Amino acid sequence: MDANQIVSQLNGKAGQHVKVTWSRPAKTLKDCALAIGKRTSAWVRSGIEFANLASVKDGVESGERESVGKLPWGQWREGFRPYIIDHKGAEYVRLYPSTFANLGAEVEWTIGGQPASYAEVEPYLLASEKRKEEKEAVECFTLKAESIVSIGN
Repeated sequence: MDANQIVSQLNGKAGQHVKVTWSRPAKTLKDCALAIGKRTSAWVRSGIEFANLASVKDGVESGERESVGKLPWGQWREGFRPYIIDHKGAEYVRLYPSTFANLGAEVEWTIGGQPASYAEVEPYLLASEKRKEEKEAVECFTLKAESIVSIGN
């Protein structure tokens, strides 16, 4: 999807939970010749200003974090803030994880386009791609716009 399509589907839903699905090649070991894919579906929120998150406001107030400054990388696309970030010729979408614990992400793996289990792909994945025992809570994340497959149910 491109920025215009993404924003048109998210516009008017700022802060609401929306299901987004994205797909990309998995990060694999250098000598892996298999085409491993990762498809993720998750309930997310968008159209939020990071500085307005309660966790950010509380952290600044308590001194646990500094005030929110500019983006650490890239820049907001003119007229598309707080949705689209431009960086090195690519479009990225800023999303926020669901605020409900029961709306976690669902991941599907493929090898050569065919469904595969995590156990089948795990030996070929880079450590950064593997499941973590304890996940650190993220306040927001970005996806390459081109990797978004669908927005909505």
